[in-house]
Amino acid sequence: MKTTLFIGVLFLQLFSFTAEATRQITVTGRGTENSFCNANSGFFCLTNAKNRAQQDGERDARWTCEMSHRGRALSYTSYCSTNCNPNYLPPNHDGTWVYCRSECRMDCEVQ
Repeated sequence: MKTTLFIGVLFLQLFSFTAEATRQITVTGRGTENSFCNANSGFFCLTNAKNRAQQDGERDARWTCEMSHRGRALSYTSYCSTNCNPNYLPPNHDGTWVYCRSECRMDCEVQ
């Protein structure tokens, strides 16, 4: 009985020393997209440019987490703020360049 208890306590002590604590940090990433939108593709073109800028920002945040901090990106926690200029394309416009930028935050689990 004493031997079993001793082995159990020894195992718990060894396990507690080898377990590493994890913590969460917040990382940021930025994304941009330039696109020429003509009259035929106005709304869809603007939406696609905005989505690509956001995806680029999320990818940058994930890369920062995994490569710079050697962590695990918790992509379900991402939040992005995305703006485009111009942010509205009227019907039958002559075509214009759209510039979108996105700043994203994401939680990152590090040891």
